[in-house]
Amino acid sequence: MSLLSSEVLTLEVGPHGVSLGRHGVAQMLSLDNLAAALDALPAEATPRRAALQVTVDNAWARWQVIEVPPGVVGHDEQHALVRARMIEVFGSAAQGWVFSWDARPAASVLACALDAALVQRLQAWCAARSVKLKSMQPAWLRAYAGLRGDAATGGFAQLRHGWLCMGLWAGGRWLHVRGEALADPAGIGAVLERRLSLFDGELSAGQLFLHGSPSVTLPRGWRCVAGGGA
Repeated sequence: MSLLSSEVLTLEVGPHGVSLGRHGVAQMLSLDNLAAALDALPAEATPRRAALQVTVDNAWARWQVIEVPPGVVGHDEQHALVRARMIEVFGSAAQGWVFSWDARPAASVLACALDAALVQRLQAWCAARSVKLKSMQPAWLRAYAGLRGDAATGGFAQLRHGWLCMGLWAGGRWLHVRGEALADPAGIGAVLERRLSLFDGELSAGQLFLHGSPSVTLPRGWRCVAGGGA
C-alpha cells in the first residue's frame, strides 16, 4: 500500500465502540477511553494523507431548534445565542460543548452540540496518523442528508445502537429534534406517537421517514416510510 493516499476513510465512533472499514474495536466506550480505542486501530488502516469522514453515534450528540430574534446577526452573535440556549436546556455540561448550526438566514436554526473533548481527541488522533479530518457529523444528520423523499410536513427518525433520534419539520422549517435511549425496539411506535403528540393540532397527514426499523402505524393520518439499515 502506498504511504500517500487519496482514499476517503469512514470512521464510526460511539458508546458501542469504534470501526474503520473492516477494522474495529467493539467495547463500551466513554470519552475517557476513546483515545485508547482509536490507537488500537492498526496503522495500515490509516494510510498517510487519507481523508477521514467521521460518523458520531447519535447518543453523543445533542440537538435544539433555536428561535433567532431579528437583531441577532453574524457568527459571533449566533454562537452566543446557540450556546446560551443549549446551556439553558442541558445545564452546565453544555459549557464544554462545541456547536454547529445552519447559518442561513431564518427565524429558527437547527443546532447540534458535541462534547469538545470528543472533537479534540479525534483531531489529535488524525494529526498523529497524518490523516485529514474531512467531516464530522452525527449519524442522524448524515443519514438525513442522504434521504430520498420529500414532504411539506414530515419527519426523519433513526434507530441506531439503541438510540432513537427524530426530527420534525413543517413549512420548510425544523420544529423539533430530539434523541433518547430506546431499550426495547418494539416500543418505537409508542415513542414516535408521543413525539407527534407534542404538536397536536399543528401536524397532520405528514410523512415520517424511518431509518433502521420496520414500518409502524402512526396516528392522525401520518404515513410511515421505512428503509435503511441500523
